[in-house]
Amino acid sequence: MTSSHLFLLCLLLSLLNFAASQDDATIMQSFKSYLNLTSDVHWSDPDPCKWDGVICGESNRITRILLREKWIAGTLPQDLGKLSNLVEVDLQDNDFSGPIPDLSGLQYLRLFNVEHNMLTGVVPPSFTGLKSLIVANLNNNYFQGPTPLFENSDAFVPIVNGNSFCLDTPGTPCDPRVETLLSIAESFGYPVMLAMSWTGNDPCDSWTGITCSGSDVTVVNLWGFELTGTISPSFAKLTSLETIDLSNNNLTGNIPTELTTLPMLRTLNVSINNINGAVPTFSASVNVVTSGNANIGKDGPVSHPLVELLQKMNKD
Repeated sequence: MTSSHLFLLCLLLSLLNFAASQDDATIMQSFKSYLNLTSDVHWSDPDPCKWDGVICGESNRITRILLREKWIAGTLPQDLGKLSNLVEVDLQDNDFSGPIPDLSGLQYLRLFNVEHNMLTGVVPPSFTGLKSLIVANLNNNYFQGPTPLFENSDAFVPIVNGNSFCLDTPGTPCDPRVETLLSIAESFGYPVMLAMSWTGNDPCDSWTGITCSGSDVTVVNLWGFELTGTISPSFAKLTSLETIDLSNNNLTGNIPTELTTLPMLRTLNVSINNINGAVPTFSASVNVVTSGNANIGKDGPVSHPLVELLQKMNKD
């Protein structure tokens, strides 16, 4: 290789490293927008490598995010999985909520500690499949679904307690009814209010908003839960459903056509939300209530002061 080729190669590598560091900075600025930072966490400098609790390695790549006991509230953004040089994430003793995003891009991640937060949702395979992971501490959150089984059998995983897993044995699937209800909760962003109650492997055992006849789920009543997100087509898997009440929330999107296949359904109430699109054709025996959705029959959401007033009055 000639000296000119070597120079060009070094220049190319330098440009790639600079571009990657710029990407890291953009991702960290996005991460900041998801957080309610406390006064003792200083993240005002344009360079994230100078932020409290953020450590950078070569070429200003983010390698560690260490924010233990800062009582920060917020969520973990999807872009976190793009910080490809990340080695450690320690967020213990904060108020993070929502699910763990796709972290499959973090091939060097060795430590992930989120003990004592309010994280919810199913622990994703993109996380449990990380072969680099040595320590994973998920204790004292509201994680749901199966107790995670990590691909790296040598990983140190403290006893996973204080969560809402369906069963104690790692990797054991949940009851199909539980899997379906968690799929529904996913469309709402896995709200903490549900995760605190939706624990164990029997949704007919005192789960908030769930009514059963024997082992059959017949009613899902989540009226006024301040839900956001969309209505999941997975409702159609609960074939014994007679009533779905999602009224007085902040749901968007369409009413899934899959709901029309529910053979026992008698009432679908989605009033006072921000639902848009055409209402699917249900059987004549089904009472479909859609009042208070200004965008029903329209292609997308449009702000409407009357709907906002109705929502405010129902919450007061």
